[in-house]
Amino acid sequence: MRRSLIPLVAGLAALALLPLTPATAGTTPTTGITAAGTAGNGTTGNTGTTAAGTAGNATTSNVTTRNNTTSNATTGNGTTGNVVPAGTAADGGRLLLAGQSTRAAWDDLSSVTQDPAGGSVYYEVGSGDWVSAAHRDYATFLAQRGAVVQVGISWKDNPPGLTPGDDVAARSRQVTAEIAQGRHADRFTNLITFMNRFPAATFALRLDYEVSSYYHCTDASCASYKGAFARLHTLLAGGNRRFVFHPVRGEFAQLYPGDAVVDWIGVSIFAHELCLPVYDNGYLYNGTPPQNYDTGTLQCRNAYVGTDQYGHPAARWANFDYDGNVLAMMKFAQDHGKPMIVSESGMMNFTADGGDTSGLEPLRGDLWVRRLFALMNYRGPIPAMAGTYDLSGVIRAVVYIDLDLRYGWDGVPDGSFDFPPNSTWFADGRLSRYTSARQSFCAGLANAGFTTRCR
Repeated sequence: MRRSLIPLVAGLAALALLPLTPATAGTTPTTGITAAGTAGNGTTGNTGTTAAGTAGNATTSNVTTRNNTTSNATTGNGTTGNVVPAGTAADGGRLLLAGQSTRAAWDDLSSVTQDPAGGSVYYEVGSGDWVSAAHRDYATFLAQRGAVVQVGISWKDNPPGLTPGDDVAARSRQVTAEIAQGRHADRFTNLITFMNRFPAATFALRLDYEVSSYYHCTDASCASYKGAFARLHTLLAGGNRRFVFHPVRGEFAQLYPGDAVVDWIGVSIFAHELCLPVYDNGYLYNGTPPQNYDTGTLQCRNAYVGTDQYGHPAARWANFDYDGNVLAMMKFAQDHGKPMIVSESGMMNFTADGGDTSGLEPLRGDLWVRRLFALMNYRGPIPAMAGTYDLSGVIRAVVYIDLDLRYGWDGVPDGSFDFPPNSTWFADGRLSRYTSARQSFCAGLANAGFTTRCR
């Protein structure tokens, strides 16, 4: 998600809380989290459904076959099992963070829930400072509480040395290589000074957000981004810092900097990640209807490798609530022993209702919430893969962007940057404004073992 008022390019990003211990390569990670919020008194439950049927409440089916019957595929030969037991005392439970950018997000979210575990802000390499005073003030508020401060350290939107007429993406790729060579270190001085002031806080550092080959790789190896990540890992290291690799959902393997320097893997969850259409002067689908999308059930259609009547491997078409790249990324994180954080999540313009956010929008928002929490307990097949997988312990933290995005990325109605009606981001994501979505959000927090619960 764009953090400044520069024109929108790729997508969004935000994250979370954790006095967590760095994960060690080749081991099952524990998050080592001490939540700033109040520990809940419930036990972990399933908010989602499995491939074999429904488990839990207030959810939609994760996987259905082409004729909308449930899949009965059994656990195959893929990796199964939780990365960490969800909601157990050993890791402190899942974390909820309030995104993003201003104290207003925290205030609205905490009117519904107990105090979140932390929040999310942005820091620009181009200016060598916070995106705005509001970001700095929110970071200070969080750090003073000893909470988690997710910092999106970005250079792709406003790279150092950008001049009028430059190709932004080309300059971003060049800056990525320059950071890998040790240049631009002085632009991190303000951030390092700030983090040193607050040893009780935990800083989850995204080394740019929604990274991609287009903005961060100078060649197919993506050595430039991997080198930049390793360089910044050394420059910014400290006992209260954790490093988040947050790629676009289709390029996680290509850009992965390595187990030795990555503590968490981040992902953005908006509409297409949950196979929901968005409205931007016409509906936009995750796929091309009807080949890859079921417009009746609002689900993606993909094939996974199951078995035929003779027990031989065979393609099986199914409807999914989730983009296949998201599920594949979760398995990738599990295989590498890394917990995941939903670094950015929020509602979008789901329906063709013009400037109205009080009609059909809350109904689609409720479905969005239920799918979000069901993802955290996903068990089932993954498109293009064989077998079924238990991914229920992979996601350990969620940043929810609790802002009125009709007024821009920071949700401030000052007239400086507003989205037009019937555009993708014309949506009011404040949970306090909804009933069903809020109730489902509260149920999800409890059933998925979050340390923050509703009031």
